[in-house]
Amino acid sequence: MVFTSKIYAQPLIHETFSDFVDFAVKNMFNLEIATFAYENVYDTDWHKILAEHKERVSEFKGKISFHGVFQDVLIHSSDKKIAELSKERVFESLQAAKELNAAQVVFHGNFNPLVKSDYYRENWVERNSTFWSNVIDKYDVTVLLENTWETFPQTFKELVDEVASTRLKICFDFGHSNVYSKMTFREWVNVLRDKISCIHLSDNAGERDQHLEVGQGKIDWREFTKVIEEYKISPEIVLEQVTLEKTKQSLSYLEKNHVYPFNQL
Repeated sequence: MVFTSKIYAQPLIHETFSDFVDFAVKNMFNLEIATFAYENVYDTDWHKILAEHKERVSEFKGKISFHGVFQDVLIHSSDKKIAELSKERVFESLQAAKELNAAQVVFHGNFNPLVKSDYYRENWVERNSTFWSNVIDKYDVTVLLENTWETFPQTFKELVDEVASTRLKICFDFGHSNVYSKMTFREWVNVLRDKISCIHLSDNAGERDQHLEVGQGKIDWREFTKVIEEYKISPEIVLEQVTLEKTKQSLSYLEKNHVYPFNQL
């Protein structure tokens, strides 16, 4: 059986991991494993959790994505110790992803737009370019950089163009963009286009990153679908609703309202 779906379910915690796997198998969806996204998990017996995950997905036929560490990860930091510890956490994520046979790993860019400095932007691009170029040379994996606080897409484009590899792409988080960026989804896509390989879907009211079910916030999902159709991109979709029940509710909304990737049904 071959999974061809563009949809990923995202188990966030170890306790519900098995239920999400069953849900993905039943619906022929893929998985984005986010159990190891928070740095403090690496201060626990995470190898035991990893072994349990590995056994659970040993016969999984869908594609596996892995959400790497993201909080306080500053590989571009001018403080050598902070940068080195950030890289250490990234490599731990990459090793876990390798154990789970993940084809791609998501990391946050963590560019701070409040720093109004050309040096900061240039340093961010240069250090990220060097680091991620080395990563994709060492690991057989595609790295997806996700927007968080970034207010505009040009810096991401500059980085991806600098690395110039098909294994460094963008994961566009719609919920983050709706909170932190004044630019529309259309403007982001106009700059990044097919560099966007994946989209994280959640909803919010535009004030904070709530991870609401799709359709329960203020994001215009008709416009979302329209932009994807006009620019002829075909990104994969990750449902980021924390619980399985809310994930199912988002899926129902997408299907009922013919939101991408259900827009051609």
